[in-house]
Amino acid sequence: MARAATAAVLAAFATVLFAAAGAQAAPRPPTAAQIERATDRFLAARPAAAPRGGGIPAGGIDGQLFPASRVVSLYGAPQMGQTVLGMHTPAGAAKRLAAQAAPYATLGDRPVIGEFDLVSVFATAGGGPDGLYRSRQADDVIGIYLEQARAVGARLMLDVQPGRSTFSSEAAELSDWLAQPDVDLALDPEWNVGRHGVPGQTPGKVGATEVNAVIRNLAALVREYHLPPKLVVVHQFRRGMVRGRSRIRPRRGVQVLLNFDGIGSPLAKAAGYAGISSTTLFNGFSLFYQRDTPLMKPAAVLGLEPAPDLLLYQ
Repeated sequence: MARAATAAVLAAFATVLFAAAGAQAAPRPPTAAQIERATDRFLAARPAAAPRGGGIPAGGIDGQLFPASRVVSLYGAPQMGQTVLGMHTPAGAAKRLAAQAAPYATLGDRPVIGEFDLVSVFATAGGGPDGLYRSRQADDVIGIYLEQARAVGARLMLDVQPGRSTFSSEAAELSDWLAQPDVDLALDPEWNVGRHGVPGQTPGKVGATEVNAVIRNLAALVREYHLPPKLVVVHQFRRGMVRGRSRIRPRRGVQVLLNFDGIGSPLAKAAGYAGISSTTLFNGFSLFYQRDTPLMKPAAVLGLEPAPDLLLYQ
């Protein structure tokens, strides 16, 4: 009886901490015009992207990423100045990625693969011409980051904030990039607001049916182009954001990871991660340079249960 009572108290404590870690207010999304102006400034300061294809590094694309390896990733976009990728040039971000990955390679029990998590579909404050409240990343920008990733033996993840569009339709628009062997996909349910929602006002979510459709389509792409396995990341900071998680089905050639995006103290984040991590899918853990209080050290991150397969720095 005492053991049951203790377990109940610990569960309640973890729930409170998890709520603290996950109860973040949605940031105000940019307008399509703001994204366009920021894109123009970035491209004006950068040379043209290299052509697609060629120059593929061997590291990280020969087989399945997990559980043999661990991924360390930097998140953002050059149009998002408060993100890591927005604070650095692509070359500077590559140096930051190498520095951030180094302790995980030293302390951990797996080889580390670096990755850029580039926002490739932005949820926007206005509906735009088609009323879908999203703006797509310029191909030239994606090309620049893929070129930079390949230059340092890293991967590129295309992160989707669909607004009123759908994950499947936005992933289809990115299919030329996803047909590359070192390009992965991330889904951000916070910005998946449905046909009548407004990003930043409507709580976003996604169901297993939609996630499975994306996985199925990506697996078909892997088969068609004889690609090495790819990764689909689904962000979440509360359990209700991903409905029917037990029904999410990885397929041959596609590994699926749930990434905990909670913000807060190390104690709160650890409890939140423990409460939302999956026993059937792979798990990721986000760290926020400017918003976590304080930022967890790599040794503490590697001590989480279960050990994260992906570390995403924002």
